[in-house]
Amino acid sequence: MVTAAQLQIVQSPITSLLSIVSTSVTVKLDDSNYLTWSFQVRLLLESHGIMGFLDRSRKCPPRFNDNSDIGGVENDYYLVWKMQDRALMQLLIATLSTTAISCVIGCKSSAEMWLNLTDRFSAVTKATIFQMKTELQNIKKGSKSVSVYLQKIKDARDHLAAAGVMFDDDDIIILVLKGLPA
Repeated sequence: MVTAAQLQIVQSPITSLLSIVSTSVTVKLDDSNYLTWSFQVRLLLESHGIMGFLDRSRKCPPRFNDNSDIGGVENDYYLVWKMQDRALMQLLIATLSTTAISCVIGCKSSAEMWLNLTDRFSAVTKATIFQMKTELQNIKKGSKSVSVYLQKIKDARDHLAAAGVMFDDDDIIILVLKGLPA
């Protein structure tokens, strides 16, 4: 018999997201697009109030009722939480490439999946940071429009920021001016 608490899954914001995830997250996570993917997934989940599953601020209720007269009776809230977490795992899988899916096989929760994906795809080595800094410093306007030129600089700055490297606005202005033709 289904309890009232278990019926909460029907109203869950997660189940309603499963049908729209393909239009909300336009890229499948692979080795080249973590920043874009993470931004889209985070925005989708935060806008529906369910990021707490991934950052573990929405705690899993105890599996068994403490004051249950019958030993081993599962807590309805635990069952609902578990169903919602599994639905979120499905949602995340729908946004992954084949390579990324292989990184989460065996995960037991959406939070564990998120952590594995973050560790695997956001890791940036010192050599990669050096390469990104060099690319940022060597961006030239050339024949590109000003908006395309500025977008390339913004993209490079965003990737470095995701790796924990920050630039002051003054430094970016100097790089922008340096890349303009005489």
